Amino acid sequence: MPIAFELVSVVPYREDGQFGHRFTLRLALEERDNARLNWIERTDRPYVEGMEPDTWTDLFQLVHGQSRVFNGWNESQDDSGATLVTFVDPPSIREEPYARRTLQFWIVALDGNGEDWAVWQGIQQLACSDTGAIVTQTLEQTGRDHGDDGEPPYPEGFSPY
Repeated sequence: MPIAFELVSVVPYREDGQFGHRFTLRLALEERDNARLNWIERTDRPYVEGMEPDTWTDLFQLVHGQSRVFNGWNESQDDSGATLVTFVDPPSIREEPYARRTLQFWIVALDGNGEDWAVWQGIQQLACSDTGAIVTQTLEQTGRDHGDDGEPPYPEGFSPY
């Protein structure tokens, strides 16, 4: 099982005055022990303390223990050998007049062997009209790659360590 990300599902939702998507991303690792994760996001509308507008931020480093998105990763940290890790992320914004957000994802995993890596990229766009009606609600994969040289690509200007 080579290291790879798979976008399993993208489901639009609308509830409690919020709208967005629940997306499920699965990561196959050959060696979970000592594996690394960088869940990097950039948005024009930060939603957590420590994020700056239009700046790549590693959300795993910032909030990993406080976000259910990383439960599968955190719960598998004592595993070794081949592992499947599932992430379920529900990014959303409030339904209100003129609300809008663009959220970019650049997610990097480095296998525990230190050489194999995988990258998943996506973008979510959400917008409301002047009355608060939903006019844009998209989430799509924009890239997916893997390699075995221990040097995964990162967004320009972002340094993981």
